[in-house]
Amino acid sequence: MIALLSALSDGKKHFYTDLCQELSVTKQQLAEDLQQLDQQGIEICCEADGCYWLAAAELLDRAFLTKNLPHQQLLIQPVIDSTNQYLLNNLSKLSNNSVCLAEYQFAGRGRRGRQWVSPFAGQVIMSYYRIFSTNCDISGLSLAVGMAVAQALTELNLHSVQLKWPNDIWLNGKKLGGILIEMKHNPHLAQNQVVIGLGLNVNLPKKIVVDQPITMVSEQQNINRNLLIVKLIQHLAQALTLFEQQGLSAFISQWRQYDAFYQKKVKLLLENQSIIGIEQGINAKGELLLNTEDNQQLSFSIGEISLRPISDES
Repeated sequence: MIALLSALSDGKKHFYTDLCQELSVTKQQLAEDLQQLDQQGIEICCEADGCYWLAAAELLDRAFLTKNLPHQQLLIQPVIDSTNQYLLNNLSKLSNNSVCLAEYQFAGRGRRGRQWVSPFAGQVIMSYYRIFSTNCDISGLSLAVGMAVAQALTELNLHSVQLKWPNDIWLNGKKLGGILIEMKHNPHLAQNQVVIGLGLNVNLPKKIVVDQPITMVSEQQNINRNLLIVKLIQHLAQALTLFEQQGLSAFISQWRQYDAFYQKKVKLLLENQSIIGIEQGINAKGELLLNTEDNQQLSFSIGEISLRPISDES
């Protein structure tokens, strides 16, 4: 399928006979591959004598990425279950700062075990491996990662980039992407082996169905997806080095610049309750600060800000 999509990535019509010859497949195999692409939500327009990719995507360019990221070990897996899981399964083989990239993941997951929807070549699907000493406090790491992502997007002239505590990337008031951090402790080496997953919507098919308002980079800018990946990895590498040296304290002053809910009334969803208050940013541990309706300032290390309107009765 990858070879077929590569052939169709120019957006032009290709005759079936030419595709069969180019890909060394039979007409039946080609038909089965096209059907499978359709089942994955990839919009291929099939006519009597040929087909074309309606919204031809820019595929991962290994040569471009390798040239512009010479210090990264790049693991490019066109189709994978989960980039995070791939790194977690191969920790012993990885060098520090390894990056796994994929066009499509069929078992991607978000925070709280939610499924991460990932249409083929429509997103940045990336996981970054970083080793931290056990002496390094990684509290608030997802916030530092979010700020690195926001800075990379801003550098590429995207406007109204915001962050929703603790792990969402927003653009124009809608979700653009998310961060998922997973960790394994290695007591023998006094290390925390951290995998940082990042998904960003770049150009999604119109028929995709999700449970919340979302947006994509292409609604604002027509940005080269490979260049976007390079900028994200460069900013992330710099941020992780700074975080390792200074912790979250190096980022706190920047958080307010991107905080989507600063000084706004929010409802924080906890496991068995919800709390309403005015969001006051974060503290040195990356905890969310709320001024509650009874004039208390509380801090929270877990929870999720609800996107549903707060009724007058709440």
